[in-house]
Amino acid sequence: MTNERRRGGYGMFGVTMLFCLPAMLDVFVSAQISGNAYYSSALWFIFQVCQYLGVIGIIVAAALTIMKASEGKISRIAVTLMGFSVLLSVFLLWYAVHIYRSPWF
Repeated sequence: MTNERRRGGYGMFGVTMLFCLPAMLDVFVSAQISGNAYYSSALWFIFQVCQYLGVIGIIVAAALTIMKASEGKISRIAVTLMGFSVLLSVFLLWYAVHIYRSPWF
């Protein structure tokens, strides 16, 4: 084991947040759909697309977090922030699905 200093990794945190963005957007769209008496098909489409992109983004962000954590080259704080952002996006996607339950399922 070498005494290499772990540095940086906050760019990877930004990339992880970018992959988690659809899950965050899904919460706002589902709250708008469920709170309105007026039902827009465009909002429903955005909800469905964000839901599927959110799942794919969470999988990619989790794989990126695990990969960067196992390399051990970036700081532990950045890896921790990446992990928390993945967990937060999982919760937000779950919450968005439970705010607005699709009539098709």
